[in-house]
Amino acid sequence: MFNLASKYCFSLDKDREKATRCFLLLYNLENYVNGAIIEMGRLDRVRRRISKKLKDLQKPDFAFRSRRKDFSLVYLANDTHFYFICIDKVYKLLFKLAHQLDDIDIKRLAKDLRKTFNIRTVRNHLEHIDDRCLGFLRLKDKKKGVKSHISDFGNFIGDNFSFNGKQFPSGRASMLELKQIYTTLVEILDRKYASQDPGFVWRQHSEKVYKKIMQKLKKEKWFQTP
Repeated sequence: MFNLASKYCFSLDKDREKATRCFLLLYNLENYVNGAIIEMGRLDRVRRRISKKLKDLQKPDFAFRSRRKDFSLVYLANDTHFYFICIDKVYKLLFKLAHQLDDIDIKRLAKDLRKTFNIRTVRNHLEHIDDRCLGFLRLKDKKKGVKSHISDFGNFIGDNFSFNGKQFPSGRASMLELKQIYTTLVEILDRKYASQDPGFVWRQHSEKVYKKIMQKLKKEKWFQTP
């Protein structure tokens, strides 16, 4: 998980109010990146449990050993939904941060994130699942009473989530892409903004000096590990 946002407090713009707004966007963005990482851990565990169950089904005595109701698919569906919620929040916060700073590089990151996940489409399906149950794929269709046949009502194909014939990445590879986008964002903020703040530069230098001093003291056994 990431713990990087706090060091950029008041360092993203010379105007204190704007710097605070940018920091709040970054701080909450990092929280949702971490939320997606947490959800991916849960999704991995559920997928392993389902894979084990499928292998156990092939064993002759499985029916006698398995009496408990298995809710793995319920966990998988709900955790996947929250994973997409985290991605959607990251996209919105990233886009608004790009707008606040008027930064083309950050805008490009937001576009990359949207392209990777097609997040607007899957978000709309899941956030308006009540309309999808009635056959309405779009708001204007709902207003006109035009219903569609939804061929695929939320399934899992490998590590992807599928809805109405389209697949949306929800596996570990997608999380690695999200983490890469966030680390690239931090690099941009560090290089183009925070490094222009003397206070930020001084704090970074002080942290490096402190770490070197502590490493030397530990090496010379001034501190005893329990």
